[in-house]
Amino acid sequence: MKCLVRGDTLNVSEITELATATANSFQSELSAALCDGVKCIDLDLSQTSFVDCGGLGALVALRKKTSNSHGTATIRLLNPPKPLQQIVDVMHMSDIFPMETSGA
Repeated sequence: MKCLVRGDTLNVSEITELATATANSFQSELSAALCDGVKCIDLDLSQTSFVDCGGLGALVALRKKTSNSHGTATIRLLNPPKPLQQIVDVMHMSDIFPMETSGA
């Protein structure tokens, strides 16, 4: 996983899976990369081949971690795999995790 802060945005890429087995390392790496000025977290999921409930839980935990008295950082899911798109839609979480796809 690669994390890069540009201005007020944390760009995260090269996420191969969001799963129970990787949730702790995912959260640890993102926690280490977060800084006070971050208002948006862009998760590029174009390389993500597997997502399970533990991965969804890691996203929810990230949302909780980024909430503070000044608001919550926006967490955008870029190019999420179809199964994750379906889960977010079924769980009515698209307001919490806006998704953007490149159409490719």
